[in-house]
Amino acid sequence: MSRAAGDVPLSSKTEGADVVRAATRSYRPDIDGLRAIAIIAVVLFHAGVPAFRGGFVGVDIFFVISGYLITGLVYREAIGGHFSLASFYARRARRILPALLVVLLVSLAIGFVLLSAGELEELARSSLAALFGVSNIYYWATISYFSPASDHLPMLMTWSLGVEEQFYILLPAVIILGLRFLGGRIIAILAALSVLSFVYSIVALGSAPSFAFYMLPTRAWELGLGGVLALAELRGFAPFRGRPRLAEGAAGLGLALLALAIFWLDSSVLFPGVYALLPTLGAALVIAVPQTVTARLLSVRPLVFIGLVSYSWYLWHWPLLSFARISTLWPLGRNAGLIIAGLSFALAVASYYAVERPFRRRIAANGPTLARYSGAMAAAALVLAGVIALGGVPQRLPPEAAALEKVVAGVEDCLVYDGIAEPQTDPFCRPAVPADRLIVLIGDSHAAALAPGLRARARALGYELAVFTKASCPPLLGVTRYMPVYPAHNAECTAFDSKVLAWIKANPTIHTVILAGFWSGPMQAASQGEAYVSLRSDEAGLGNAALLERGLAAEIAALRAIGPKVVVMQDVPFFVFPPPSYLLQQLIGARAALARLIGGPSDLGRVDGPTRYVFNFGEATHDIIARAAGSTPGVRVVDPFAILCSADRCRFAAEDGSSFYKDTQHLSARGSEALAESILP
Repeated sequence: MSRAAGDVPLSSKTEGADVVRAATRSYRPDIDGLRAIAIIAVVLFHAGVPAFRGGFVGVDIFFVISGYLITGLVYREAIGGHFSLASFYARRARRILPALLVVLLVSLAIGFVLLSAGELEELARSSLAALFGVSNIYYWATISYFSPASDHLPMLMTWSLGVEEQFYILLPAVIILGLRFLGGRIIAILAALSVLSFVYSIVALGSAPSFAFYMLPTRAWELGLGGVLALAELRGFAPFRGRPRLAEGAAGLGLALLALAIFWLDSSVLFPGVYALLPTLGAALVIAVPQTVTARLLSVRPLVFIGLVSYSWYLWHWPLLSFARISTLWPLGRNAGLIIAGLSFALAVASYYAVERPFRRRIAANGPTLARYSGAMAAAALVLAGVIALGGVPQRLPPEAAALEKVVAGVEDCLVYDGIAEPQTDPFCRPAVPADRLIVLIGDSHAAALAPGLRARARALGYELAVFTKASCPPLLGVTRYMPVYPAHNAECTAFDSKVLAWIKANPTIHTVILAGFWSGPMQAASQGEAYVSLRSDEAGLGNAALLERGLAAEIAALRAIGPKVVVMQDVPFFVFPPPSYLLQQLIGARAALARLIGGPSDLGRVDGPTRYVFNFGEATHDIIARAAGSTPGVRVVDPFAILCSADRCRFAAEDGSSFYKDTQHLSARGSEALAESILP
């Protein structure tokens, strides 16, 4: 077996000691400067500064830095013969837990004042996941189609801490076992594992993008890249030594890659995967050449100081931005975002001096340290579990808040999601009654939102409702919706629609078929690469509007040829703010006060708002749907705007304060009831 370059097995303790002495690493201020670049990018991206549209890659820079430093630390101690798991995890506890515990508990206190019962319970659950280093798993498993927007999840930033902590559970075993049983070929081992992780991240993006974003198997390569760099250095691999021009070029290239990632990438790209090479390779190149102009630039004192407080700043900035966004109805203005970023920096500085530095000092043996932190974690977990057990403590709020949450929390059981191309077969979704007693609802999540009211109305008329709905899958024939974040979607949607149409053909005496959908979805998400696509090669050049009209007209004609009556729903008003949040804002005093402090329009009524706050008011898609429906005789069109809106205002709630909406665009059960009689007169 050939030996990898620079990966020489250690044959003696003396040799190990020599490597340790040769590789003794002095403090590198440029790495703290690189941390500053990463945290500034992350915070300004989250604060909404347009230039930093790719600032999310700051997390990837952190991964490389962390992998470099921690892998080097474990390796030096392992080859020196004094590595201790207790010492390693005690250091990790002192580094991570004090500031994290403070942020979790302060956030819980803020949430107690600002949040509804359901929101506070969710905050407690996600905080519990953060406390035990599994946030990434928690968010991967729980974020769904109807979850709150990501910027309304105050603990979301802790997903990256979960990835790191899981990596550091495995890293010591990989290094120690590699040194002991594989002849010290640790660089080759870590490099091979990192390559496998990188390849898997690319593969997973096509079928499970959420898994690829959050989970360790698809992120480990980023930490592994830093680790391989550290091990290579410790084994004497120094390709830039004695080549100052090459070193300067490498550092400059690294900085250019970082700038390209931060200022060119945006949230529409599939990430991580290939695009993640920009920030990770950039960070690795900058780290690899410490004595360059780039390193001196990164070592200036302001950047170093920001790097030193970067962990606390990372922890503080996101909850504060999230609480502000939850409280107000509108996107944060740039000034508001920057003010909150500045406030979080002040808290980070205070946290660094009052919490991080004092607790990082070793003042007790490893055993007592671990016991003390275990006790602190247990106490915090008990508080969080209590909040969960009490259901978010609804007693602190007016009873109307609990009633509102109950109204908006309903989920339509017949809606299927990504990865499923089969319509539901449960009798609740496909009632076992003669076809002539069936009314069928077909469409996407907007159609599914109509189901509760339509089901009750159908039964009042002596019928049953069959529901065939798939998320983001409009009821079109020969046309489907392409979503780059889930490349398999268009094939799934086509298969789903075909199976529904085949079932209707097998039951030609069905009384009525209702078609509903988020018709303008691909147009509104065009900047993210979404589009209507045709299954016919001769229609490849047609745009979204033409394909929508052709696909809907073909679906209607096919249904009318089978026999049932057809009702086509125009889409519901799509508000630019979430009506339930507005209604909650009026019920939670501190939330309303914070919203007034942040500012924003104030011309909403108690249950309605001006049409200028309705995304799709006067939208061209309305005429497209009307033309498609009019192409086949005997088709009825129902327009929710005619029911919910006047010339200049649209309703989003009933007079008793019950929300017609679950979010900005999906009707609640109460909202579907408001439309049901017009759909089935």
